[in-house]
Amino acid sequence: MSRFSRGPLFGQVLGLVVAAAVLAQVAGALVLYFLPGGHEPFTLADAAKIVRTQRSIERNGFALRAETRATAPERWDEDDSRERRFRTALAAMLEVSPGDVLVEDRIPIPGGAWLIRAAREPLTTPLEPVPPSPDYARLAVGDLAAAVRMDDGRWTVITPDDGWPGPGSVLLMWLAFNGLFIVPLAWLFTRRLVRPIREFAATADRAGRGDATAAFTGSGPREVRAAAEALSEMQRKIRDALDERTKLLAAIAHDLRTPLARIRFRAEHAPAEHRDKITADIERMDAMIEGVLAFVRGEALADRHRLDFTALVRSVADDWKDSGADAEVLDAPALLIDGDAIALRRMISNLVDNAIKYAGKVRCRLERDGADIMLLVEDAGPGVDPSAFAKVLTPFERGDATRDPATGGVGLGLPIARGIARSHGGELTLGRSDAGGLRVLVRLPGAAEQSE
Repeated sequence: MSRFSRGPLFGQVLGLVVAAAVLAQVAGALVLYFLPGGHEPFTLADAAKIVRTQRSIERNGFALRAETRATAPERWDEDDSRERRFRTALAAMLEVSPGDVLVEDRIPIPGGAWLIRAAREPLTTPLEPVPPSPDYARLAVGDLAAAVRMDDGRWTVITPDDGWPGPGSVLLMWLAFNGLFIVPLAWLFTRRLVRPIREFAATADRAGRGDATAAFTGSGPREVRAAAEALSEMQRKIRDALDERTKLLAAIAHDLRTPLARIRFRAEHAPAEHRDKITADIERMDAMIEGVLAFVRGEALADRHRLDFTALVRSVADDWKDSGADAEVLDAPALLIDGDAIALRRMISNLVDNAIKYAGKVRCRLERDGADIMLLVEDAGPGVDPSAFAKVLTPFERGDATRDPATGGVGLGLPIARGIARSHGGELTLGRSDAGGLRVLVRLPGAAEQSE
């Protein structure tokens, strides 16, 4: 079965169709095998004879029985096309009005009458007599029951034995046997086919969100395994390209430190009227280099392990409190994630730093949302216009382009935080806080053992 599940989808579907067809034939053969044999079906001529003689007819252990009732059977006056045909034919054979004959198709199982009414629409056309025909006498009664009004107003009701199944019963038995064999096979096949596709989709979703640990498994049908191998190769090439870019940026930023140090040394001997401007430019360049290095470090995760994210957020907030900042963390239970503690600390610190700089106060809240963990960092500052949300998440872009880099940074705080969130399989989004400031929502996947 494992080898079959790894075959091509075409072969698996073809196998299911062939197996279903074979099982349908087996079900039909079983139905015919279990039917009682050696019985000549009762015909409409037998029903007419019972009405005339008021006697039941027995044949090979089965009977077409007659019963006299004072009133007509209830709900037999609604006809479908089959019942109308037998009703008018029996009336023509007995030479009575079709209104004096009732026919009801029955299946001798619980709910059989409901099944028939659900499968067939009642006729709304007027009941009209039909001319006699010798073909009527050969019509098999099957599951049909009939009632004929006699001259004294009473009704003769004709019913076949329940032991002999008619066409309706045979059809239901055939459907039941088909369902008994085919439904479990279809369920098992679909389950085995869908499972690797679901795993593939979940892994692709994690990889698309930047989770570097997302790996495609080589299980499932051949087509799914081929797609997984192609995406794994693409994922490897993307990771290699990002690594090369990261190393290049880190090397450039590091190499710029040496000439920058020489410029700083020479600026000390520059004329006083130029010294302050040169020093300010050097500080701005130094801040940009430090931002680039932080951005590079944010995308390169050193080590992943199980950690208490709630405790990490509290630790960062306590560090800011020690420096005199107003940072508050609302009560929250211990929330575990698998991640790089250094990178996550940098992400939280960037978000808190951003709120302190622009609002002077920050509030952090942690919540569970299904299998994910949510960190909300809110402030009551001037906020960011919703139309600029995408802009401030772009490297080297800030909400206020005129802000001094010495106080407002170089526009890498939020992009670094988002890069770290994505590298952990999560996402960072911006919104408005209730106080009108900025709300940063970080959504990260929780640890596997706490994901329900």
